[in-house]
Amino acid sequence: MTKPRIIIAALAAAVLLISGCSQKYAAERDGKKLGEAVCDLRDADSPAEADEALADINEQMDDLAGKYAFYTAEDRADIQNNLADFYEHVIQGQPELVQQDLTVLERSADNIADDVNETSSAAWEGVLEGLADCTQ
Repeated sequence: MTKPRIIIAALAAAVLLISGCSQKYAAERDGKKLGEAVCDLRDADSPAEADEALADINEQMDDLAGKYAFYTAEDRADIQNNLADFYEHVIQGQPELVQQDLTVLERSADNIADDVNETSSAAWEGVLEGLADCTQ
């Protein structure tokens, strides 16, 4: 291979590597927004704030699904059920159950991250990062 072809091949490989890293970083950042939205629901002081936070959670989930197709319909149903319980426990002012719900959501995100491709896994790792402030 000639020197110019080696340089071109190396540049092409570098572009592919950077592109993959960039997509994973964006997925992680987008996932973190979902985790932070869940924290906002936990911290809601009124039913109106809880409703707003739940709407944001659903918007973030739809956004991630559209960008990364990062979970199955069954995964989404499980998360929606977990979020419904979480929402009710926040509204009812049951902090022990809220904490249990957060633990279940973390476990679900961790399990899904193990079953998907690298970019989707990065999104779920971002969700876990966003949840970290709520669960410690």
